[in-house]
Amino acid sequence: IMRFPSVDRLTITGLAAARRFPLVLLCGVIAALSAALLPDSAIEDEVLLGVLYASTLGLPLFLAVDLLAERHRWSDARLWTVRLVGIAVLVGLYVARSGWSEPVELMRYAQLSIALHLLVAVAPYLGSSERNGFWQYNRVLFLRFLIAVLFSVVLFVGLAVALAAVDNLFGVDVDEDTYYRMWCFVAFVFNTWYFLGGVPSDLRALEEWTDYPPPLKVLSQYILSPLVTLYLAILTLYLIRILITRVWPSGWIGYLVSSVATAGILSLLLLYPVEEREENAWIRRYARWFYVGMLPSIVMLLMAIWKRIDQYGMTERRYFLVVLSVWLAGVAVFYIVTRSRNIKLIPATLALIAVLTIAGPWGAYSVSRRSQQTRLEGLLVRNGLLVDGRIRPAADDVPFEDRREISAVVRYLAQTHGTGSIDPWFEGRLARIDTVAKGTGPSERWQAGQRAELIVGHLGLRYVDERAGGGEEHFSFFARQDGPAIPIGAYDYVLRNRDVAHATVRAEVVPHAFTFLEGRGAIAMTGDGGTLIEIELAPLIERAMEYRRTHAGESALPREILSVREANERVDLAVYVTAITGTIESTEPPAYGITSLSADFFFTVRPGSSPPVMDSLPPGARANVDGVSPRSYPLAVPVPSG
Repeated sequence: IMRFPSVDRLTITGLAAARRFPLVLLCGVIAALSAALLPDSAIEDEVLLGVLYASTLGLPLFLAVDLLAERHRWSDARLWTVRLVGIAVLVGLYVARSGWSEPVELMRYAQLSIALHLLVAVAPYLGSSERNGFWQYNRVLFLRFLIAVLFSVVLFVGLAVALAAVDNLFGVDVDEDTYYRMWCFVAFVFNTWYFLGGVPSDLRALEEWTDYPPPLKVLSQYILSPLVTLYLAILTLYLIRILITRVWPSGWIGYLVSSVATAGILSLLLLYPVEEREENAWIRRYARWFYVGMLPSIVMLLMAIWKRIDQYGMTERRYFLVVLSVWLAGVAVFYIVTRSRNIKLIPATLALIAVLTIAGPWGAYSVSRRSQQTRLEGLLVRNGLLVDGRIRPAADDVPFEDRREISAVVRYLAQTHGTGSIDPWFEGRLARIDTVAKGTGPSERWQAGQRAELIVGHLGLRYVDERAGGGEEHFSFFARQDGPAIPIGAYDYVLRNRDVAHATVRAEVVPHAFTFLEGRGAIAMTGDGGTLIEIELAPLIERAMEYRRTHAGESALPREILSVREANERVDLAVYVTAITGTIESTEPPAYGITSLSADFFFTVRPGSSPPVMDSLPPGARANVDGVSPRSYPLAVPVPSG
């Protein structure tokens, strides 16, 4: 018979957890408050995000400190000294993050979070030979975490349904943010508190435990192990294919190797307590051959990464992939050679690597910045754009591939590390050239592209957008939506915001249609059995490019830049492009491939050409032009006179 804990027991357990881990629970409360205040708060988001950043890292940090203190029976003075050091570290992180770009902040947070959670896993057993206790301890924490998450989800759903019932049945207005704030407290306070209540208090006694849940053996022996074996066979065959065809592996090979390694190591960790049993002798043989089978795949991955780095330089993601690959190779060689059964080595070394690579000249961010700066310097020198450490505008045409790489590196620096490292090349004038940002620090992704466009334009080069691929340069323009009123003049009809690149747009009220002529890059208006007028789009695209070069800080273009008007004896047509994208197929002569084109069409058909059928207009069609929805009226709507 399953016995449920009484309310008294739950209260005692909760109070005991609060006394054991006061700073952990305090961090949970602070994280909940800062997250809950983010919507519609008078406090700046950056302040709240910084508090959330530090407090969520404080959860595993202080849990590891408290468990380490319990295991080694620290005095209260020593425990609080270490806790105060931890608080100082979190305050330092809060201050330091203000100078980090968003990508660096997120990656450093991931590194610290991984390192601290791994520290929780190993801290109480550092210097201890209790391997079974170490395994049982982590099993208890893992299962307790899963149960805490399940209970938190159930609690939140129940409370959310109750709030929805009050809202709908009693007419009490429940703000949508209430649900979000409720989830913050359930996730950070209830979930944390319930988890802490299940942390073992007598860690030394765990060494004598022999509990082994049968589902873990089913998962590891009958699901994970066969899958790992299958994927190892696939990777080995793929390696043989590479050796035969000499075609380098595809980009996602890193994810596959990492997934196979993770699943294989996890299966071995789950089977650890039962591998000594006579019926499970296969586990030790499987473990050794798993690591042997991983080595060729790891070597293949390292070679592929090195080729990528040689072509495009180091980035943070490539750095971490290299470090993890080397770590995997080291772990595999260690277990093959020594046949060690020390499973603490895996989380301990991984935590150490996460800490060591977070900062310093050897860290991921310094190495990546130096690599990309050196790569940019080489590109500029090769094309005569950097002479004696000073920028010189381009005198000759620069190949598209080099322009694309220069644009990519400048964009990367502007977003991730700032442009201060290349400012000396511009004789300290980069802040005046880059008028989008305030200074030379890093900026958000959308702004980094604009900054890179200004800097690359100062080099006398045409900027290449990050969406450009192959040998084609991409362009994308869209019109401002908050500009002045469109002068309709004497036009009689309007078609609002129609996509003419993918289908012929028909004006059903009048016998006319608008078709995109792909081969000529033009819009044709047809009617009365023939073409009435054509409008070439190349001049419009070139005008937009010229405007973008001189106004790189503006994402949307004025409507007059993206408009064109043509008239003849049969029709008067004005096209106001709302959005256009495509590729530059050649510059001499100019040739453009248009992939999408949306526009407003204003037109008047001259008397005697092809008269409109006015009687077929739908009711309300003479409404104001800006009030007509193309979804409601897929027709040509007459423009009101006057």
